[in-house]
Amino acid sequence: MRSVVLTATAAVSVVLIAACGSDTPTDRAAPSSTPVAAEPAVAPAPTTPPIGTTLEVGNEPEGVVIGTAGIAAVGVRRPDGLTLVDVRAGRVIRTVETRGAPRHLEVAGPNGPVIVPLETSNTVTEMSFDGTFGPIATGVGDLPHDAVRTSDGTLVGTNEHGGGALFLRDGKVVKSLPAGPPQPGGVAAVGRYAAMADVQGNGVFVYDGTTMTEVAQKKIGTRLTHAHALGGGLVAFADTDGGAVLVERITPQVVDVSRIDAPGKPYGLSYDDRTKTLLVTLGSTNTLRLVDMSDPSRPRVRGDVPTVQQPNSVAMDPVTGIVAVTGSAPGAASSLQLIPADLLPR
Repeated sequence: MRSVVLTATAAVSVVLIAACGSDTPTDRAAPSSTPVAAEPAVAPAPTTPPIGTTLEVGNEPEGVVIGTAGIAAVGVRRPDGLTLVDVRAGRVIRTVETRGAPRHLEVAGPNGPVIVPLETSNTVTEMSFDGTFGPIATGVGDLPHDAVRTSDGTLVGTNEHGGGALFLRDGKVVKSLPAGPPQPGGVAAVGRYAAMADVQGNGVFVYDGTTMTEVAQKKIGTRLTHAHALGGGLVAFADTDGGAVLVERITPQVVDVSRIDAPGKPYGLSYDDRTKTLLVTLGSTNTLRLVDMSDPSRPRVRGDVPTVQQPNSVAMDPVTGIVAVTGSAPGAASSLQLIPADLLPR
């Protein structure tokens, strides 16, 4: 395993901390016997120009989150780093180098910090939107793919190539649980619980961050990838192989609420509580779908807009409504698309 080094153009103080029917766990559906995992679509070059503006932010941008001050953090790879972008001014601030590739990014609060799993170095850290890093937990499973903070302060992460869940406190891995999900992907925090998607088709697994135990499981959809909390105990799951987004209530049991049609390999998810808008990227068609979630039991598709190539992730500025979409295709096609709120369907 490589050591982790994080640098920025400004001096950054980094603290290294080494770390290494029924929905109940005892009556779950048997895990899928196939190792096939859901993957994003390989998107063609767009036939319709993307709306808004585009920025060069680095190669293969993937995860993106935006804080209340309008600063976005964007994960880039080869070279690996986190690019900070002022989405309101439409400019790149700087790129912070990392040793280890970020992909999924989450925010622990309205203006951060950003939770950063670095997959290729088996590391999880946090970064504020000014580029300052917090504790770094090393030895975090085998390809930590995503991580969220539950209400008790525990980070719950997905151990994608090792299976199961990881629990981190104060920059250290304090517990790990085996599969559970044989290949966990996205995870969403719902109070003290973390709801985890399995990309091999075994549905949703729910963990209690306080007791660090698995408390529920349910087979839903075909093969899920991403998860995103909607508030009020609800979570949206991208059923990438099933062409839908599934909305579930976590009680902590997994309760079906609604299904949103999303043809075209739905993948990236984001949610704006102010406007009750769910954003879904459709990778195979280079499209962003906006969904009105005012009534979660009866979602209404507001409309679709064209995106950059390979729209793997999306986020919305919680104040201005500007939307950022990562164009995750490699090389010259890599970009970040910024869409003003007035260009979005209502």
